[in-house]
Amino acid sequence: MSNDLYANIAAMSASERASFKEYNPGAILTFELREIDAKGEKRSALENARAIEIRSELAELDKKNNDSQQRTTNIMTGNSGLRANDAQAKIRSAGDLLAHALESRGITQGATSKGFSPAQVADGFIDMLAPTSVLLSSGVQRVTIDRESWATPRITSGFTPGFVGELDTLPTGGFGGDLLTVTPKKIAVAETLSSEFVSDSPNNTALNAVSRDMLRRVALGFDQEALSGNNASGDGFVGLVNTGGIQTVTAAEPTDLSPFAEMIGKLESAYAKATTFVMNPARWAALLGITDSTGRQLLSAGAGSGTDGITRSILGVPVYVSPYVDANTVLAYDKDEVYAVIRHDARFDVDMYGAFYSDGVGVRAIMRANVAVPNPAAVCKLTIAAA
Repeated sequence: MSNDLYANIAAMSASERASFKEYNPGAILTFELREIDAKGEKRSALENARAIEIRSELAELDKKNNDSQQRTTNIMTGNSGLRANDAQAKIRSAGDLLAHALESRGITQGATSKGFSPAQVADGFIDMLAPTSVLLSSGVQRVTIDRESWATPRITSGFTPGFVGELDTLPTGGFGGDLLTVTPKKIAVAETLSSEFVSDSPNNTALNAVSRDMLRRVALGFDQEALSGNNASGDGFVGLVNTGGIQTVTAAEPTDLSPFAEMIGKLESAYAKATTFVMNPARWAALLGITDSTGRQLLSAGAGSGTDGITRSILGVPVYVSPYVDANTVLAYDKDEVYAVIRHDARFDVDMYGAFYSDGVGVRAIMRANVAVPNPAAVCKLTIAAA
């Protein structure tokens, strides 16, 4: 819908809006939601409650529309032999891909990409990405916003208490604070797919591969920036490794687990707890080879034989591996002190005429997100010095 439509709605009387709502309920509800959101922090409790109701109503409308479109798709891709057209092209949220994996249409034009499977109703992009994204699967705080930026107060220095006698002046001072503002950045991937493969693929199932891969790539793109990004391009953001104010430990090539114990201690000294280690797969493999004086592997769950299982943890703290952390860098953090700020979940946009003059289909996956660390002391970086 264009801005002109909203301007027309704004000019309508109450009775005209009621009539128009019968024709286009989504437009009226969206207009009402925009009016509430525009008030920002000045919204009343009743308006906040109404905003929740509107989002629920819009979701229900979307589900009904999608169910209707699914029936159309079933007819058009069934025994009739008709080819799916732009009636099936629609913005799809990633969670739908699991729920409607067989609703596949669109295909690749090159050997580097396969098909994708758009589906319809879910909004669970983050949950779907969790197995792929190390940061998200480690259980950090997730903040979903509906505005350009997210702001949160943070305390930079604490109050100074003191003992006082009766009727003495209470002590003041010591407190410092500011406002941390985070703006989610766009992470995206796009491709032009061959329309021929839409009809050539059996039941269009080849499209599922591209859908999964696109989502995985977006997840990994977020992970790479969230863990080690330095915003070199100016379009990204700064990740945990490069966040100012985090704690640091430097050690030689580990022969025991003492550097990790030091990291845990650093976090605890800042009233944080170590809930997560993140390291490169090569670093984890090197740690698995560390043995004690008897030759027993330190990280082995049993007596150190070759058949013993390995629990991916160090000193009781879960270990996650990611290629986006340097092999000589290890991160430890308190997951309750790290925030993934999501402007909107990843979605698929499908344009059946995205490459009209080459008979192609345009697809893309887009997410807007950032990472925030209001308390940098809750993150510790281990740097392993080269021998």
